[in-house]
Amino acid sequence: MSERWKWFWGGVGLALLLVVLALLFVAYQRPEMLLDWANIRYCG
Repeated sequence: MSERWKWFWGGVGLALLLVVLALLFVAYQRPEMLLDWANIRYCG
């Protein structure tokens, strides 16, 4: 694999990690919003 592809996939992995961290942060702040997005009913 060339050096260019390593940088590309490293950037994609970093972007996905940042998205996951952002979702975790939002879930900590407002968990009901993620439940609404996932179309899950929380009864409790």
